[in-house]
Amino acid sequence: MKNIIFDIGNVLLDFQPETYLKQYFEPSVMGDLMMIIFSSDEWIELDMGTMMIQDAIQSLTLKHPHYHDEIIFVMETWTHMMTPLEDNVAIVRELKEKGYSLYLLSNFHKEAIKTMFERYDFFKLFDGGVISANEHLVKPDQKIYKLLLERYHLQPEESVFIDDMLANIKMAEELNIHGIYLPYQSDLRTELQKRHIL
Repeated sequence: MKNIIFDIGNVLLDFQPETYLKQYFEPSVMGDLMMIIFSSDEWIELDMGTMMIQDAIQSLTLKHPHYHDEIIFVMETWTHMMTPLEDNVAIVRELKEKGYSLYLLSNFHKEAIKTMFERYDFFKLFDGGVISANEHLVKPDQKIYKLLLERYHLQPEESVFIDDMLANIKMAEELNIHGIYLPYQSDLRTELQKRHIL
């Protein structure tokens, strides 16, 4: 194994919008905002890179005027919930020291990923990556996996992909990339030790 490919949300950075919204809103409002924002077509468009944040805010507030201020607040501040999962970030550093090549493969908004890269130094450890919004492709579309392999000349059999969504892992495995399904708060170190990577 030579290449370790990481998803970002809930693998490297905490992404728990319900927990975040509970700090600011009562349960009924929190539930509405979860659906309105994080289950919206606009959220998918942001991941696809076919919409920018101000466009999404305009679209969502027009559709849901009774939550105008709440939508703006969440859309302008949600990246603050994305804090490093420190155990996994420590593993990234170990893998780098051991000589593995490290890559990112993530569904992420264009403006938000720029913020993350500026906010957290550990992203400099990565040798490259493919972010959905920059390519207008999202996982589990196999094209985004193939793009990563081709861009960095990776052999799938020499690569392992870590993601918290089973559908994304299944697609990787269809392309002969080894998969590690990592549900939120699972132990990545144990999974890597099982495969003799750590």
